Formats: sequence, C-alpha cells, structure tokens
Amino acid sequence: MKDNFVSKLETDNFYIGSFDAYIEESKELIKRNSRISEDEVNDILKTLPTTYRATILDKEGNYIGFIGLYNIDAKDDVASLRFEVNRSISEEEKIEIVNEFRKYISDSINITKLDEVFFSTNKKVEVEKQEVYPSADIIISNNLLVPGISEELLEKYSEDYAIPRLQMPFTIMSKDKPIGIIGLSSLIWSNKRANLNIFLDKKLGDEIVNELPGEIIDDYINYAHASSVHNISLSVSGSNNNLLDILKNTNMNYYGSIPYGAKTGDNVESNMMFQHVPFMKKDSGIYIPDNRVASISSFETDSKELSKKIELDNGFKMVSPIAFEEENIDFNSVLNSHIKAMQNREEFTIPLGEDKYFLQKGNEKYGITKALMNYTYVVLDENNNYAGYINTLRTNADGKNVEVEIGIDPKLQNRGLGTKVINSFYNELFKTGVASVTSSVFEFNNPSIKLHEKVAELNGIRLNAYYINGRLWDMNIYSKVNDEIKESKFHR
Repeated sequence: MKDNFVSKLETDNFYIGSFDAYIEESKELIKRNSRISEDEVNDILKTLPTTYRATILDKEGNYIGFIGLYNIDAKDDVASLRFEVNRSISEEEKIEIVNEFRKYISDSINITKLDEVFFSTNKKVEVEKQEVYPSADIIISNNLLVPGISEELLEKYSEDYAIPRLQMPFTIMSKDKPIGIIGLSSLIWSNKRANLNIFLDKKLGDEIVNELPGEIIDDYINYAHASSVHNISLSVSGSNNNLLDILKNTNMNYYGSIPYGAKTGDNVESNMMFQHVPFMKKDSGIYIPDNRVASISSFETDSKELSKKIELDNGFKMVSPIAFEEENIDFNSVLNSHIKAMQNREEFTIPLGEDKYFLQKGNEKYGITKALMNYTYVVLDENNNYAGYINTLRTNADGKNVEVEIGIDPKLQNRGLGTKVINSFYNELFKTGVASVTSSVFEFNNPSIKLHEKVAELNGIRLNAYYINGRLWDMNIYSKVNDEIKESKFHR
C-alpha cells in the first residue's frame, strides 16, 4: 500500500480510497481492458469527477482497480458508474464494492440511482442499463410559493443583492405579484444541512411585513425537510428589521449572532442566526439581542497584506506556502506529512471541514496539493517538520469577518502550541482591519472545543449540523472581536 493512499471506505475484503495514489495503474488498467490509446484513456478520466472516483485495494494492500461516477445529474439524483478491476472477482465481491460506494455517494451528494453501470475486467466488459424515473416533485400546499425563478426576476433582484447559486428556488407571490425569492445555498447532502436565503422586494419597504406571512417561510422549510435537508440556517443582518419581524411569526428559532459578520453601508454589524430542524416550534419569549454596530473607518489600517512568516516560541513558526521556496522548505515532505495527519482526523484539532471526498494528491484544479498551497499558514518546527496549519475558510462582510480552521498535529497538542498559533493568527488578521474572526467546531471535536473555549467566545450552537458515524452532531460557533473596534450604541 502506497504512503499517499488514504482509505476512506472499508468493506469485509477491500479498502476504497485515494484515486491519485494509483493513477498510473488505473490508466494502464483502462488502456489494457479497453484496448485503447493513451489519449482515449485521458478522455475517459476527464469524465470522472475527481471528487467521486477512488482506488480499490484488497486487504493485503494489492491494487485491484478503481470505481467512479460520471454523467452526474444532481437534479434527479442519478449518475452512471464506472468500475474496472485487473482480475476476475466474484459476483459477491462486485456487489460488496458497489454497495459500499453507492452508500457513500448517497450520503455525500444524494445520488440514489444509477442509470448505467460500466463494469470491466481483463476478460469482459459489462454495461448494465437501468431505467431511471425522475424524482417526483414534492408539492407545497401554499399557492403563494411558485417553483423556480425567472431570469428577469433574478436579474432584477441581483441589482440589490449578491445572490448565490440557489437550489430548490421558489418565487414568493402576494396579490398576484412577486415580492421575493427563496432558496437554499451551501447545501451539503452528506451533512443534511443547508443555508436558507430570502431576498425581498426592497421597493415594498416596511410594507413587506404585511405582505409576507410567516407561514410561507414555514411551508418552504417543511418542503426542504421533506427533501432530506435536516438543518436549515438563516443569517440576517442586525439592521434588517423587516425580515427579523417576519421571522418572529415563523417556527425558526434564533440561536446566536456573529459579531460584525454583516456589512451595511459604511458599518459592520451583527449577523443574526436562525435555524430550524424537523418538528421545531417557536420558543416562547424568544429574545434577539441588540445589534452591534461599528463604523468601518474606526478600525481601518494601512496594512492589507498578511506576513509571509510569523515566528512563534520554541522554534515553531507559521509560514505561508507561497514562501516555501524562499524559506528552503521541502513542499513534498510537508505535503506527505499533511496527508498522514488527515488520516488521523478524529484526533486532529480541526472542525473536520465539510469534505467527504477521497483525498487526492491532486492536479492543477483539485486535490490536497492545491488545498495545501492555498492554506494561509502551515505550522512548522525548527527543522521545518510539519506541525499543523491554520487557514482562512471564507470571508464575510466584504472581508471584515473571517472564518478560520486550525489543525495541530496530535503529537504536539496540550503544549500550548494551538493557543499560540490561533492568537497569532487573530492578531495578524486584526492588523489588516478585520473586525471579527469566527470558527465552527463540531461537538465531538473535544480538542478543538477546549482550544476555542480559551481564546474565543461561544456565539451560538447550530443543532444537528453534521452527519457522521450514523448520527447528527451539533456545531459550536465561536468568535473573537478586534479590540480596536469602537462600537456605536447597541441598537436594532
């Protein structure tokens, strides 16, 4: 078994994991089984999305083939499957591998049906066609929600809002005219969660409160739950009083706020967070705190670039991958250590991320090589040995709020290194005018929870937000605020 092979699935007789670890063997297998040229082999590989293809090894660590998806149709939850092996296997072994992989793709991207299975050995090729019926649409009883959004309406609302790519989009109607659009983003099937997006017609002003009854939102939420989305979360700017008032008449519950996670005009303000899980009802006497507002100009700085290298105690340092060459750091050595650390993710001090994919060594577009090169900092010891990383996941409020993740090698935990790394990163971000920093930590990740309890404030708990090991886990939201902020009065 090669060092860069990461086993992600396991059956009684096989390991299923990193495709790129055995990519040359897989190319040879396709070429030999199908008797085609190298260019044709590469064309076939281009049809298999990198995230959903994997190598198969037997329990002795011998390469036997690969498996992967193509022709993915996420709308109807259907795809085709290519499965090739270098020796004859029994029908029971074939079913064992396919069933485990199908379970994985069902959990990961909600692909529940295969319309074609291409199976190849060195002696035969089988193509099994299956008739697939599109999923039936789930009907919403509320006639004020119309499936889909017209291009004209989307263009109109895009003038006022930055609208992400929406899934399950609907138009909100009132008195035979559109007054808003609603849909999901950041839909992660494997974790059974998504973010809710509501964009309302700004021309209606305060009248929108009377035009949009809360039960319309409840009906849409129930529709999303019926489509296997368990946790639905909605973020609302603290000054958006109209939508906040509408939410009081829904079954969504307030669960926390991210300080300075939203931007309105020249200010940053609270990002109020609401959620719903199946059968949740409105809490009685729900309390939404005052909006926290600060002028961007009050904490702007001249510094805009992060340092390439930050020295820590005891010889440790945080180094940007773009500085590896000038610092004479062996990237491949760091990368291989990082891959090994990812295999021990249950002990690794990180929020576990969103991925359910098979770790790839990568090419120019995908894989862990590209991921590591894009990390903000890699943590190294005095001999440039890998010790962990800290990374910017995404930015909000035009870059004034930053979401981060941190990973410290388990062998180096409980020595204060994680505290030093995260506090140094906070300070570096605040020097560039960042207002607040946020981390999401799942409840089973005790090392990361202990770390964040020391350095940040718990702002909220998103219920049942991560599905792993047969159950749903909560997500803790932590934030640290820039001490330089001069807050205006707290107000709604």
